[in-house]
Amino acid sequence: MRHGGMGRRWSTWAAAGLAAAVVLTGCSSDSGDKDDKDKKAGGTGAPTGGAAAPGGKGDRDPKSVWAALLAATTTQQVVEYHGTRTSTGDTAKEQTVREDLWTWYDAGGRTAFTDRAYQVAADAPIKRSSCEAGREWSYNNALKQWTDTKRPCVVDMAREGKYVGDGILPTGLTAEQAKTFAAQLDATPGWLTPSAVEPAQQNGKSYLRLTVDLKPQPGGANANVNTDLLLKAFRATVADFTKGPYQIENFGQQSGSPVRAVFWLDPATHLPAYSEVSTTVVDKGAATGAIRHLRTEYVFGGPAPKPDRSTLVPAPAPSWPEQGTKPPQP
Repeated sequence: MRHGGMGRRWSTWAAAGLAAAVVLTGCSSDSGDKDDKDKKAGGTGAPTGGAAAPGGKGDRDPKSVWAALLAATTTQQVVEYHGTRTSTGDTAKEQTVREDLWTWYDAGGRTAFTDRAYQVAADAPIKRSSCEAGREWSYNNALKQWTDTKRPCVVDMAREGKYVGDGILPTGLTAEQAKTFAAQLDATPGWLTPSAVEPAQQNGKSYLRLTVDLKPQPGGANANVNTDLLLKAFRATVADFTKGPYQIENFGQQSGSPVRAVFWLDPATHLPAYSEVSTTVVDKGAATGAIRHLRTEYVFGGPAPKPDRSTLVPAPAPSWPEQGTKPPQP
């Protein structure tokens, strides 16, 4: 895996997990000043063809900031994500209690990389798998080595591609596609609501903290829907939508769960440096007692990861400390 140094931080979970197998830990990249302090603070890297919007008086309006974030992020062509998802509370119905996701996507080159470490229960061993250049790899805990499975992997929405992203926003769109996607999101009144924006500081840097609430909406068969509407908007935007990656949080059976997403944006470009997506899990109209929390740090314009399969070096996870985003009430 990518080697440490250059301001990388080691998470406490990684320290514990390495004794059993392997997990992912963190680094970040930043534009401008490249010193280690800024890298630890998290950064956006170099924008890659996106419609980055300048700051201005509209930064006091949540809807304007959301529109700028949407335009800037969805049109980025090369994005790397360092993510950690956790499930807490009553997790009996949850497929995993923790996942660390290191992913990268080049829309122009139509290439992607995924690396996933996960636990199905708190006392379960950590499993790790990876997809690189169309080849699937897995880590064997007993042999303590990576194994080429000799199976191809495809980074599309149904397979490895479901791990690429921040749970809310796709990337790699054209400017016109980004406008279509934004219009589709607006087509359901009262669903996706930018509710607050305020200045924030992290490690001496200034950000805009934007809160967006995704509220369940009436669906068919007396069931509510929520993040399914993200897929509906994407399907209306991209003809071959299944061929590319797009991670949609709480997709499928629990789509009707209430979701809150908080983004920390660069005030100049409106690109996100870090985000948290928190969900109160609802199944068949009733809260299950589980809470899901996805933390994501972004690097824009970076090169493809170069894993070293001969060694066991953890990969990046968010270097930002958890910001305490609370899940919405059902």
